[in-house]
Amino acid sequence: MDFSQNKFLQIIESIKECYFEVDLKGNFTYFNNSMCELTGYSREELFGLNYKNVADEENQKKVFKGFNSVYRTGEPLTDFEYQFKKKNEEKLIGETSVYLKCDSKGNKIGFYGLFRDVTKRKEEEERFKEELEQLVSIKTKELRESEEKYRNMINHLDLGFYQLNWDGMLINHNPRFCEILGYNPSENLKSRNVHNFWQRPEDRKIYLKELEEKSFVKNYLVHAKKKNGEKIVVQLNSHVIKGIKEKSRIIQGIISDITEKFELEQKLKESEERYRNLIESVPFSIALIDQQGIITYCNPAIEKLLGYKRDELIGYEFKKLPALHPKYLSIMLKRFQKVLKGDILPPLDIEIYKKNGSLIWIRYQSTLLKLGDEILLQTIINDVTEQKKADLLIEEEIIKLKELDQIRKDLISRVSHELKTPLVSVLGGAELLLDLYIDEFKDDVKELIEMIEKGGKRLKYLVDNLVDITRIEYKKFELEKDSYNISELIRDCLSEMMYIIKKRKLNLKIDLLKNMFIEIDKIRIEQVILNLLSNAIKNTPPNGLITIKSLKKDNNLEISITDTGIGIIKEEIYKLFTRFGKIERYGDGLEYIDIQGSGLGLFISKEIVDLHGGNIRAESEGRNKGSTFIVKLPI
Repeated sequence: MDFSQNKFLQIIESIKECYFEVDLKGNFTYFNNSMCELTGYSREELFGLNYKNVADEENQKKVFKGFNSVYRTGEPLTDFEYQFKKKNEEKLIGETSVYLKCDSKGNKIGFYGLFRDVTKRKEEEERFKEELEQLVSIKTKELRESEEKYRNMINHLDLGFYQLNWDGMLINHNPRFCEILGYNPSENLKSRNVHNFWQRPEDRKIYLKELEEKSFVKNYLVHAKKKNGEKIVVQLNSHVIKGIKEKSRIIQGIISDITEKFELEQKLKESEERYRNLIESVPFSIALIDQQGIITYCNPAIEKLLGYKRDELIGYEFKKLPALHPKYLSIMLKRFQKVLKGDILPPLDIEIYKKNGSLIWIRYQSTLLKLGDEILLQTIINDVTEQKKADLLIEEEIIKLKELDQIRKDLISRVSHELKTPLVSVLGGAELLLDLYIDEFKDDVKELIEMIEKGGKRLKYLVDNLVDITRIEYKKFELEKDSYNISELIRDCLSEMMYIIKKRKLNLKIDLLKNMFIEIDKIRIEQVILNLLSNAIKNTPPNGLITIKSLKKDNNLEISITDTGIGIIKEEIYKLFTRFGKIERYGDGLEYIDIQGSGLGLFISKEIVDLHGGNIRAESEGRNKGSTFIVKLPI
């Protein structure tokens, strides 16, 4: 640890405020002595302790939400308050500032901040609010004597304060009153009439009537509007200060914006009504279970599912129901306890008995539900018996398909290897006759031997492809990479194909990088280039042009082979690079196309390029507009 770090730790340990650091899971990783003194924990006890151990469930959620906001936005959170539980179970209210902690690479690793005990301050604030109603009813004479002190207190309230005459003309107000109604806190609204702040000014007559009868109103809801016309709901606590004359009556009180609370309560009422109607009409079964495991409600759908009447289920412990299969009892009890603790569990498929004794499969999902002050488990049950039967049938069919696929793989592997040995003999014999005894044969014999050789080569190419397919399917297709000059490799491939290019009267344009060494499997990349060249030759008419080009792009080498041949339509592109994805094209003017081939070449080429960490793609503007195949390999 260097000098600056030591100095920093000395400063942290000397401050009276609590300094802390936690990881992303909320475990304490560092703290100063002030933190230990405030919480009552020793360093050994506090180190590694999770925030959940020092806060109740409500404050755990509050802490998680606050820290999660810092994690997502990267913005610090200041003056964040929540209830903290000391070692001796004493609860205090803490105010903290939280900052995101990152390592040297910018990775988020935790949080740090300062924590202050503001319990006394909050108690004072609450006590202050309670005393306020008493203060505002003090006699006018006493109010004038302490006006300056009183005004300072009023101006620092979190609630809006107002004084107005009976006609609604504002006499006095604090900054918070302005903020609630959408004005600048420093703006002077004196002499403004509050009629303008009511959405329905005529409702104020009802308010005044109640105020006149009781001399006060408590928690009175008003639908108000802000300066910009925005509708809000405010709560008034008002009382009347009577003067000598009736017209000198003053209305004094506090105002608070409860729009969010009001809207939430309204939505909650609507939601409860919709929920009640919904669960009575849904086709799936719903049951509510209390924390003792007693069924308190079930909807009509459960009667149809199980055959029991609702009064045969409500009031009974779920674990004692005859519908529950004994082998699932322990699982259900464990899930019940976990859900009560707040765990979110995936659905569970179990078998249960109907009233008539028959077994059915159900999908069972439980979540916590709060209705008023009561915590219940909401259980949703779906009949999945038919689905289970279908799943079982599918599983059986999948097993059969896997067996057939294995037979296919084994057959291809066996046939390709069995053909390879006699094929080598046939092909070798034909080549030997052509090389050593060509002059001794008549023309028709030569032609027959050449047909045997060509047919043998095509068959060997097919067998080699089948062997490669087998290796790919058995995950045994491996590369032997080394550094090679890719430009020289391409030229060698062109030399090998030159006889066929000239025979089909094609033009060739070469634009290759002079030297480009990359890590490749030489034999496999040759296989890819020869396959693409062969396809271009087969699909290009006489006097057509084949262009092969290479270029360096970012950290990749791109090799493109372009022809002026038949081209590829959109539907055909999707078929390329698939197993046996051969494209058959016939018709007038297409006689030049060589239709021989197995449809395996591009599939194997793609596998080879993918294993090199590259990719291969085809481009074409359509029929008779040529095509381009592009191979991208990492450098």
